[in-house]
Formats: sequence, structure tokens, C-alpha cells
Amino acid sequence: MGLILEYEGKSLFGKYKIPLINSLLVKNAEEAKEASTKLGLPVAVKAQVLSGGRGKRGLIKIAKTPEEVIQHSIDILSMESDGRPVTHLLIEEAADIKQEIFISMVFDSSTLETLVLFSLEGGVNIEDLAKERPEAIDRFRVPFGKVSYGFDFFPALAARGLTGSVKIHIANIIAALVNMMIKEDLQLAEINPLVITNDDKVIALDARVIVDDNAKYRHPERKEYLSEILRYTAAEKDAKENDLSYVDLGGEIGMLSVGAGLGMATADLLAVFGGYPRNFLDVGGGADQVRVENALRIMLMDEGLKSILINAFGGITRLDDIAKGIIAARDKFDKLRTGEIPLIIRLMGTNQKEGVELLKEAGLIAYEEMEPAIEKAVLAAKGGN
Repeated sequence: MGLILEYEGKSLFGKYKIPLINSLLVKNAEEAKEASTKLGLPVAVKAQVLSGGRGKRGLIKIAKTPEEVIQHSIDILSMESDGRPVTHLLIEEAADIKQEIFISMVFDSSTLETLVLFSLEGGVNIEDLAKERPEAIDRFRVPFGKVSYGFDFFPALAARGLTGSVKIHIANIIAALVNMMIKEDLQLAEINPLVITNDDKVIALDARVIVDDNAKYRHPERKEYLSEILRYTAAEKDAKENDLSYVDLGGEIGMLSVGAGLGMATADLLAVFGGYPRNFLDVGGGADQVRVENALRIMLMDEGLKSILINAFGGITRLDDIAKGIIAARDKFDKLRTGEIPLIIRLMGTNQKEGVELLKEAGLIAYEEMEPAIEKAVLAAKGGN
């Protein structure tokens, strides 16, 4: 699953005729000022980041003058969200708000239904509202694949006191979101707030959308999404392009495994011995010399790396091929060749004897058991021998 940026979510909303307010994407304060001139003041200056709670963190601000647009833009672009810099802003017309509404829907894989949540109290923490006053939230379940129409939701909205064109607009928006969930392969679609303006227009002021990454092949245009760039570190993006499974974990011990299950077990044992993985990196079954060399190259991009643990169990993977990749990387990369980053290896399985012999000839040793190798990797990360 992948959260996409607000402006990308709104582009999907527009495709389904969900009413939006005018906005422009910018990258710096000067562009923000130009955008505010085109849109007209006041405007909202909104960080485009892959996390929620922006208002509480100062990542959304209202600007009433050109000077405020520039200052708010500079301030927000100097901030970080989840450890990553803010690089883009959405400059949006300010809305004349009479009422805020909450709409959210999530695909429930256990029942193959779309669970719809609706409340006339938007802009709040829905978890707190659900706990303190659950009666304020309506819940609907729509069977997967069933086409929804606005009139399906008329009775429930009328029971909440909504009438006339406002009721019709909101019902149509709910139906559009339900249908969008299916057609666009979404895991979640949320508007908080959906606002009713003083002239009774209904507008989506926010868009929180999570797409199903397993369905990317049906939506090739998403490869160009800015969120696809911002979601990954340089190392993660490199790994993705080389068909490697890599996740940045922030520790100090680089971890290369052959098989995801083995990688998870290795991470657990590192914790037992007092270490923490810098990454999760799985080269996959049937890995060859090139994949191993690429994996180590990518791992060395990470700052804070203090040792590398290679835990390879050979089933369909030939361990002599793994050994060749390790040796090639050691000879190519200075940090490995000089020993600046200690390399700890464990081999077990197919062609183990041949792999161990190749490593021995290259001046490297390989453990047969996991625990001694993991203990050594943790010790090396702490500066021990």
C-alpha cells in the first residue's frame, strides 16, 4: 500500500467529479507568491508530504498578504516530515467554511466490502470521536464490486438533518468515492474536511488516498507520481530499480539476507544480541553475483552503517555465486576493501563448501551457524574485534 500526496489524490477526485477548490503546486516561495496572485488572497499554504496531522505540525498555514505567502512558504519548506524535507507546496484558495464533514472509506479484505464512515463533525481526530461519541459516526458497508449511486445514501443523510442540494451533493460524493475505490484500486479514500460553504457549496478541502501497490500494473501513470519519488530514500529507489527488496530501518548493522523470512529472523536475533539493523535487504531466491554486488553497493550508500552481516541460506540459491558477489563487491568498494565497514558472512546450504573455499582464498571467512555471526556483527558495529 502507498499513501499518495494530497494534490495527487485530488487529481483522482477531479476525475470522478468530486468538487475541489482551485490550487497550484509550487516548489519555492517565489512560485508560491505567483500562485497566490493568480488564485487571489487569502490562500492556504500546504506542505505536500506523505503523512497526516499537517495542521497540528505547522505544515498548513493561511496567508492573507503576499508577504505572509512568502514567509509561510519559506518556513514550511525549511521543515521536515517523518525525517524528510518538505520539497513542494500546494497553494490553495481559502474557503468560506460554514460546516466541516468527515468522509472516509477503507477496503475490508476480510469481508470484501468497502467500509464507509461518515460524520457531520469533520476536522477532528476520528479515533477520539469514535471512542467518545460513536453515535456521531454513521457506518455503511458496500459489497465489493457493487456500483453505488447517490440515492443509496439519501435516507442516512436525511436522518442526520441534511436536506436539499447539500444532501444530494454529499450523497453523490460518497457514491463517487465508493466507485473510485474499486476502479482505481484504492485501499483508503478520505476527505477531512469536506466543507459546506456559506453559499451552500460542497467542496473537498483535503484528500488522503492510499493506493494498492500490487495493482500498479493497471495504473502505469502512477510511476510518474511525485509521491513515488518522495516515498523512497536514494538507496530504496536504487534497490527498487534493481529488483531488490530494501527498507531503511535506521540502525547501524547492514543486513543482507537470501529470503525474506530469513531476513526477519536475522533482524530479531540482532535485537536479542543488542544490535539494530540499518536496513532490511533481501536479494531473493536464486540470487547471482550481480544481485549480491548491487545489494552491497546500495547498502554502502546508507549513513550510519557500522558493519554488514550477510546471512545466506542456499536452497535454489548457489552459495558459490553469493561468494563471488561478495568478493567482487569487497574488491570494488573502498569501505569494504579497507575494512572500514567490517563484513561478517554466514553461509549454509547449496554449494556451501565451494562458497566457503572461494571466500577463504579471498581472505574472508564464513560462519556456518547464525548466532556466532550475528554476535560478531553486533560487536563489530560497536567497535569491537
